[in-house]
Amino acid sequence: MSTEKSKQENKSNELYTLLTTDWVDVKEKMPDSGKCVLIYSKDGGVAEGAYLSAKGHFEQWRWNAIQKDVTHWMGLPKPPTCS
Repeated sequence: MSTEKSKQENKSNELYTLLTTDWVDVKEKMPDSGKCVLIYSKDGGVAEGAYLSAKGHFEQWRWNAIQKDVTHWMGLPKPPTCS
């Protein structure tokens, strides 16, 4: 296997691990109010948004939509490094 292909597979495995293990159940803990996170809802799938404690719900910022059925959230991944 080439080194480049091996690197790509490692990155894919890291991304899969990140996206399947770092989700936090909203029944266990809520994110800090106003902090940008990934949210998951059965109806809306995965989106970027924030929990607004003063309003008592999550909002998707990109579409300014209230997400009522959010079940899980996770912090945003670190941004890529530029070479």
